[in-house]
Amino acid sequence: FSQKKSVGIIKENLFLNQVPHNRYVRQYFYDMASEAVLEAVVECSKGSIGNRMLMTCMFPEMNPSMDSYRIGTLLELARSVAIKLAEQNLRVRVCVQGSMGVGIFTGTPKQLNGVSTLLQRMDWQSNAGEENEGMVGDYVNFGAIGKDHVVNTQYDDKGEVVQHQDDVFLLLCPQNMVGIESSIIPNLSEMVEAAGDRPVILLNPDLTDKVSSQGQQSVRGRQDRITFANSFDTVFHFANIYVSGTSYFPILGALTKLNVREPWVAHQRRDFKDGGGEIYVPIVSDEDRIEGEVILDCFQS
Repeated sequence: FSQKKSVGIIKENLFLNQVPHNRYVRQYFYDMASEAVLEAVVECSKGSIGNRMLMTCMFPEMNPSMDSYRIGTLLELARSVAIKLAEQNLRVRVCVQGSMGVGIFTGTPKQLNGVSTLLQRMDWQSNAGEENEGMVGDYVNFGAIGKDHVVNTQYDDKGEVVQHQDDVFLLLCPQNMVGIESSIIPNLSEMVEAAGDRPVILLNPDLTDKVSSQGQQSVRGRQDRITFANSFDTVFHFANIYVSGTSYFPILGALTKLNVREPWVAHQRRDFKDGGGEIYVPIVSDEDRIEGEVILDCFQS
């Protein structure tokens, strides 16, 4: 796979305030994220980094709190990452959490409603004669979140392999739900343990506790859940910066970590003269994640 020659550089003229985004803008993020994930998986195989990985891709069409959220962009990103790994002869299981809760108090996060079905129905170019012929069902498979969805190598009586193991697990937006007493953390923790040293990649997770009627998510085992959530290391991060948490216009810049070996970089979005386009200018970088107050101070200085 290709190596980046520059550090913390973002393409000019993305115009992320314009939605829906242009196709080339989406493809730019798909390619960048896929390359970063592949590099992280390679580093994991060398023992250079751990197998618990976090990927955050939060431009407007990927942000579920914005009206611009487009579920197709999430699906296309997942497909791009899975295919990139499968092209390296890695077997990938793409997982979406199922219904949570007990009795009548069950449900699926709105962000993930229908995602599991759509993921399997979308065009993977995997049919006979197509570019990725035979990929789905062999190198790319689907599942939910839990230890039962971790497939290990299986042999027949003669010692022949009848089922290859999953090499990488890509989990789409695992999250807790408001009003649901049960947390996604136990299922996720069991799955990570069952995966052993194989890479487990969380895409845009939200593992914070949510308000529930009996307060179970806010009290019982809270510190353990926080510790588990913090055990995942960032291998790719792109998130736009706004004036406040409730205002999504205009875009001030972006916070990035474009692969596992790059530093965190805060970029300020600036317009060229006479409406000639826009550019993301690196303002501050650090080996650790840069806090919001530091970023805004640098933007204003």
